[in-house]
Amino acid sequence: MASHSHSHQNAVIRTYLGLLLLTVCVFALMYCPQPMLYTLSQEFGVSKSNSALLVSVFMFFLVISPMCVGILLDRIGVRKALLVSTFLVGISGAGIYFAPNFLVLVGVRSFEALFVPVLVTSIMVSIASMFRHMDFNRALAGYVSCTLVGSLSGRILGGWCGELFGWRLTLTGVCVLFLLALVLIYNVPDASGGHHTVHNPRVYGKILRQKGIPSLLFAEAAGLFVFSAMGNLVPFRMAELGQGHSEGLIGLMYVGYSVGILAGLIRGPLLRVFKKPSNIILFGSAFYMLACVTLAVPNLWVLFGGLWGVAFGEFLVHANCPGIINHIAVTGGFDRSMVNGLFLSCYYSGGLVGSYVPGLIYTQFGWMACFGVLEGVLVLSFLIVLKLHHDIPGIR
Repeated sequence: MASHSHSHQNAVIRTYLGLLLLTVCVFALMYCPQPMLYTLSQEFGVSKSNSALLVSVFMFFLVISPMCVGILLDRIGVRKALLVSTFLVGISGAGIYFAPNFLVLVGVRSFEALFVPVLVTSIMVSIASMFRHMDFNRALAGYVSCTLVGSLSGRILGGWCGELFGWRLTLTGVCVLFLLALVLIYNVPDASGGHHTVHNPRVYGKILRQKGIPSLLFAEAAGLFVFSAMGNLVPFRMAELGQGHSEGLIGLMYVGYSVGILAGLIRGPLLRVFKKPSNIILFGSAFYMLACVTLAVPNLWVLFGGLWGVAFGEFLVHANCPGIINHIAVTGGFDRSMVNGLFLSCYYSGGLVGSYVPGLIYTQFGWMACFGVLEGVLVLSFLIVLKLHHDIPGIR
C-alpha cells in the first residue's frame, strides 16, 4: 500500500512538472519572435506593424476565448483537449521551418494561437483537480511563476538562439519542447471544466455599470497596450539607434521584464506601506507614466533602464486590479467566472491593439509620434485612476 501511494505521488509530481514545462512553452511560444521581428521584417520585406502580427494573433484569440473555451472543454473533456492541443502545436513546428513566405508563417502562428487559450485553461483546471486547498495555492503559485519564466525566457533566449541558429530553428525548437511536455503529461487525470453556460450579454453590460469597474478595466487594458507595443517595437527602436544588428543584444533588452517577479514578491510589503491595493494601483500608474518618459531619450542604455521602469509599473497595476474588480463585481452579486472572462477579454484587447496600432504610427510618423501616443494613453489611465480614487475613497 505504501509503495502504491509513493508511486502515485511520483506520478502526480511528474505530471505537475510536465504541466509547468508546458506553461513555460506556451508563453515562450507567444513571445519568442519579439527580438527577431526586425530580422523577420527585413527578410520578408514587411512593415513594423505587419511583422507584429506574429505576436498579435495570440492576443486576438485570447480576447475572444474566455466566452467559449469553457464550453469547449465541457464538450470534449479537459484531458483530451490538453493532449491534442499540445500535440498539434508540437508538430506545427514543421510548418514554421518550411514556411516559404510571411503569409504562410502568419498562418502557422495563427494555427498555434488557436490552441493557446485551450492550453492555458486546461493547465489551470488540471492543476486544480490534482491539488487541494493549500497544496493548490502552492501549485498555482508555481504556474504563475512559470508564466513569467516563459514570457521572459522566450524573449531572451529567442534573441540569443535566433542569432546563433536563425529564426526558423529557434521557433521550431520551441514547438519541439511541446512534444517533450506531452510525454510528461500523458497520464494527466481527466478533470471537469465545470458547467459552463452562455450568459446573456446584457449581464456583461450590468457588470460594466458597476462603479469603478470600467476605470480599472481601462487601466489594465491601457497598461498592456503600452507594454505590448514596447515589446514589439524595441528591436526597431534599437535599429534606429544603430544597434539592431544583434538579436542577442535585443534579447538582453528584455531582461528588465524580470522585474515583474519582484513586483509580485514585494506586494505584501507594499500593502503595509500603502495600506490598500487601490493605493498601489495609483502609485503604479504614476510610476508607469513617469518611467515611459525615458523612452523618448535617444540612447540605448536609457532605453534599457526605461524598460525596467515600464515593466515595474505595468506589473504593479496588473497584480492589484483583478482582486478589486472581482470584489466589486461579486459584492454586486455577479458570477465570478463571468467577471474574470470579461476582465481577460478587456485586458488582452489592450494588448491586441497595442501590438499592432503603435507600429503603424511608428512607420508613418516616427518614434516620437509613437512615444507621444503611448505616453498619452498612460497619462489618461493615470487621470482615470486618480479620479476613481477621489470618487470612491473607500475602494478596497
